[in-house]
Parts: sequence; C-alpha cells; structure tokens
Amino acid sequence: MSVNRTCDHDALPDLQGIPGLPMDRSVFVIPNWNESFVGMTKCCAPNEVHISGDYGFEGCVLWCLIPDSFLKARDGQKLEEGAVLDEMSYCIRAKTGISRYISGGQVKNNSASSRTTLLGVGVWALLAVGLLV
Repeated sequence: MSVNRTCDHDALPDLQGIPGLPMDRSVFVIPNWNESFVGMTKCCAPNEVHISGDYGFEGCVLWCLIPDSFLKARDGQKLEEGAVLDEMSYCIRAKTGISRYISGGQVKNNSASSRTTLLGVGVWALLAVGLLV
C-alpha cells in the first residue's frame, strides 16, 4: 500500500494527542510518508500499522504495537525502554535507508511473555492449592 502524504518528517504530537493510540501498550510512532510506511510495515509485523493524527497532524502519524521480538533480549530478559525504541528506529533505518527522522513511543509491561508467565504462575498456584486439599 502506498501512501502519498505531505507530512512534516520532523514533528510528532504528544502520544496522548494521537487518536486511537493505546496508552497502556508498548507503541512506536513516526511521521507518515511513503518510505516510513514501508519501514513500519516491515518492522511492526505481525502487528498492524495504523495511520492517525489530529489537530494539524491529520493522517501524518504512523503507529504500531511494538512486536514482542523487540521487547526482549536474546536471553529472554526484558529490555529497557530506550533500548527497545532504539532497536525499532534501527529497524526502520535498515529497511528503508532513511537516515534521519523523528520517532517516539513507550514501552509498557505488556509483552506476550509476561502474560504467559502470569498464566504459568496462576496454573502453579492452582496445582499447589489442589495438592493441599
């Protein structure tokens, strides 16, 4: 899908000003133009890339949920927010050849592994209670 926009490559609204952006999830945000859309599509996969923006940024913001593969190090440990956002930025640059652009985002404790871990703890707790009864 090709997008033809005349958006400022060096400006983004605050995250709270992006309609539809889930503030309780890990997200990555960049301005919308043809090359950035291609990079986001490749780096955000399998997650969907959303086009948004409001108040002077209409249609000029791309955002996606950060894939779990960016949220964890090779050893399975969770990465710090700065490292995750740097890796997303590097991916966009590597996939598109874009050398300079503004980006933003946030990292929340919402990767699939954390939900799986919580589920595993719940199952173990149920088993332990079952053994005590």
